[in-house]
Amino acid sequence: MADNWYLILELEFDPPIEDERIIEERIEKKKKEWAKASQMDIVNGPTYRQMLDALPQIKADMLGENNIRKQLAEEAERQAYAPIDKLVKMMGLKGYITAEEGSKISSQKKLDINLVKKRAEKFGIEWRGTVPNYKAIYDKHYANPPHSSAAYSQTEPLLKALKKETVYEFLCPEGQDLKDFINSGRENIADRVESKRKEFKKNDAVSGTGKKLCGACKIFFKDDKSKEEYDQYVAWKQKKKILDEVKEAANVSGRLYEENWNDFIGKLTYVTKNRELSKEILTAFCEVENILYHSEEESPQQKKKYKECRCGYINDISDGRTVCQNCGLELIIRCPKCGAENDANIKVCKCGFPFENIDKAFARCNLAEHAVNTLDFDTARTYLEDADRYWPGNNKTAGVRKLLASAQQRAGDEVSRLRTAFQKKRYCETQRRYTGLQKLFPGFKDPEMERTFSEAIAKAESFYQQAQSAKKEKEIIEFCTKAYETCKDLVGVRELMEQYPPKAPQDLKVRADGNTRANILIWNAGEEKESVYYSIVRKKDAMPLNAFDGEVLGRVSMCSFNDRNIVPGDNYYYAIFAERAGIYSQPIQTEQPIVNLFEIIGVTVAAGDCSLQISWESLPENAEAEIIQIEDGHEKKIATSHSNGYLISGLQNDRKYSYRIAVAYMVNGVRRLTKGVMVTGVPTCPPQPVDIFRVYPDQNDRFLAIWSHSGEGEVRLYAATTKPACSYGEILSTAALEKKMTPLQCQPLRQEEKQKLRTNESGVSFKHGGAQLLYVAAVVVKAGSAIFGAVTRATKDDAVTVKDIRPVNGTIHIFIDPPKEASGFVVLYRFDQYPTEIGDLEAKRKYVPLKQYKNDNAIVLDTLEQKDYYFSVFAEFKRDGEKDYSAGSDYLFRNKAKEQITYSVSVAKKRFGESSVFLEFESENENFLLPDITIMSAVGNAPMFKSSAKLFYEIESQPVQGSLQVRIPLPKNMAKNTYIKAFFKEESAQAANQLRLKVKSSYKIS
Repeated sequence: MADNWYLILELEFDPPIEDERIIEERIEKKKKEWAKASQMDIVNGPTYRQMLDALPQIKADMLGENNIRKQLAEEAERQAYAPIDKLVKMMGLKGYITAEEGSKISSQKKLDINLVKKRAEKFGIEWRGTVPNYKAIYDKHYANPPHSSAAYSQTEPLLKALKKETVYEFLCPEGQDLKDFINSGRENIADRVESKRKEFKKNDAVSGTGKKLCGACKIFFKDDKSKEEYDQYVAWKQKKKILDEVKEAANVSGRLYEENWNDFIGKLTYVTKNRELSKEILTAFCEVENILYHSEEESPQQKKKYKECRCGYINDISDGRTVCQNCGLELIIRCPKCGAENDANIKVCKCGFPFENIDKAFARCNLAEHAVNTLDFDTARTYLEDADRYWPGNNKTAGVRKLLASAQQRAGDEVSRLRTAFQKKRYCETQRRYTGLQKLFPGFKDPEMERTFSEAIAKAESFYQQAQSAKKEKEIIEFCTKAYETCKDLVGVRELMEQYPPKAPQDLKVRADGNTRANILIWNAGEEKESVYYSIVRKKDAMPLNAFDGEVLGRVSMCSFNDRNIVPGDNYYYAIFAERAGIYSQPIQTEQPIVNLFEIIGVTVAAGDCSLQISWESLPENAEAEIIQIEDGHEKKIATSHSNGYLISGLQNDRKYSYRIAVAYMVNGVRRLTKGVMVTGVPTCPPQPVDIFRVYPDQNDRFLAIWSHSGEGEVRLYAATTKPACSYGEILSTAALEKKMTPLQCQPLRQEEKQKLRTNESGVSFKHGGAQLLYVAAVVVKAGSAIFGAVTRATKDDAVTVKDIRPVNGTIHIFIDPPKEASGFVVLYRFDQYPTEIGDLEAKRKYVPLKQYKNDNAIVLDTLEQKDYYFSVFAEFKRDGEKDYSAGSDYLFRNKAKEQITYSVSVAKKRFGESSVFLEFESENENFLLPDITIMSAVGNAPMFKSSAKLFYEIESQPVQGSLQVRIPLPKNMAKNTYIKAFFKEESAQAANQLRLKVKSSYKIS
């Protein structure tokens, strides 16, 4: 929000004033101040008049049921506190701010230290003063559960029923380390939720509980923020459990002795990963609960004797230990980015490398090792790639990669054969290969695979036994089919079913459809329909001899199939086999080859000057297009083309032409032609494309689109979420354009917005919700053709907010709110008008990298002329290896004095003849430009505003040398006490000019 009413009205926003009576009083007070200042303040008068014009919007935003006070207060807080928030966040990277650091921030920014402390608490940064706030620490880590705990606590009964503490324990795969699973990343955990849901297939209480937990987990891990909130809840629960044990121990012994103190500090450190914070939490708990505790600090010698690991374990290193006794991580870690040595328990290296990446790399190495042990080599490679990305060149990754290579060499292709058999439900073969691999790799175990094939084999054997004991043929077939569908290779099933082969299908018909580019197969079932499937076999240039001679296209239960995976012009033979429990019938076949000639698709026509561009989608490799002109019922072939288009030139403008576009193939040495597609077009001289086009974000997901175009044709707006490949000035059909971009639904501008448009400018508004980037193109449409014009972006998040522009030591400083992920900024400026676009060649340009902007805390330009600067600031983004730019944010920086124009009013009355009033305009400068002037009249008093007065006369803009005298005839029967006053016709003229009445002159003319 560029204009914040809390700041403009000077209302308290932290906490915000909500009393509408107070707000109304302040609005009325400011209204009077602005009205007075708009007339008296020569420099800032236009600004106050803008505030007066904004009064209806201020009241709508601040008062009534549809007010947006909450958003305005939050924005005011961000704007007002931005100078200190940056420092507070910077100093709080370590997790806390000391009272000394807070005092320095307070002195530097000349603000109350309590405000600095309040902002630190706002961002969850701990304030460390000389006397800790024990109650606040107690409440944060024990008494008060974190945000959204109510939603998480609802899963407690479900977890208790399954004997789990957290959803991490619930989701963690069998045989996998829980800590590694937690550190494996949110995406991996979210994927595990989906696979875990499949385990609960039954309708019993356990499956019901599991399904509910999986539904909750899907919400908990939908994004990084949700996972972070759940982690905070789990940590709070763990800390609360430990502190409850502290209270219980103190109730028994009356105090915490040194041994108990150190034990509880270790438990808390395992949760917080910070020993100092754990001491503060335990100290605060004992202080609030009035528990006597051991408070002796460790001596420097004792501190040197111990090293704290990232896992929270305190290691005694007096014996020369260099790795953690608990997790095996090195206690001194060399930063992979800068090479500096750091204690393992630090969070960020001085170079900025986050050491949490080491935890992520180790977790993925352990997961990769687990995947190697389960012979899931593809998953192991994926985890190792992730580990390399988080911690390049670490020894752990190299060791697991050697383990992977060794396992792959020993297993050979056996793992691939195992998984192929498992996917094809050949579970008996799967069991044999699984047992063989376990002998080769004693640690190999895949519980889910083992459970699946064991259950399937047992179930199939049960069906087979029922088939053997059945007396009726129908029952035997039914049970054998169930056994086969459960396990494809169970011994005995095939032998039994060979006695009951299925009947062959009948009446096969195949139709080649060139429009849908498919061969459509239809047949009738045999005499038996129960448990029968049909295998479709296709072979090129010859008939299939059996069910496996050729390409098996599918196994279906219905009597139809569409074959779309074909090449036009090729000879295909088809055979259909009825199949039941792996036993195939005799086939029904096509005796003649089926040849499909694909029809041309996607034909469009774009009109040019004395030409037509006919385009279509890409042709098959073995085909060419024929362009045939149709005139007076006669056809004439004019060209062939192997590309996806053809330009026909030398035509007459504004005359209708008709063509048939067909596709030619060589089939068995004979040229064959498709029916083709009819198209018409009218050549015409294309209008000029739109080159000046801009999009501005407005309120409530609304955008304003402004362009300048004086030629023929209708201007339409098209949008896409990816950058369009069309180039400026390209001519294509509207149908082709609408395949790439979507037409925008636009609304007319409001009346006040139309009045701000410049000559030859037009505009509309459209809505676009959400943060997704939208590319908008201005396209001129004429005679069914689209002339592609300028492209800009529509997004609220990417735009630069220009807060202020000031002269500083002979330079210009531009202060902005930069968008996220910007890599730099481009500033364009002109002295006559705003730059039309980022490629405006008339504008002066300055590129500022993000690093330079951060160093200067502003965009600095080495220029300061006595001129008006029309700035447009663009944010630069680097996406997918290409540079992209936001829409420009305009700002007028006036660096020259306003033209002081004065005028006098005199009346010449005549008894006979016409009376007149004379207005004489002068300026401090000998030569000046007089803007358009409107003379307004009123009775009783000089008019204060144009809107409350009557039009008396208008004076056109013109250059003046010396002075300009204008004579205006006085109307007859003019009312007594008539006053006139001069106003600028356009409000924009007020920015560069000041208009006032000369001293000793009067507005009164009668």
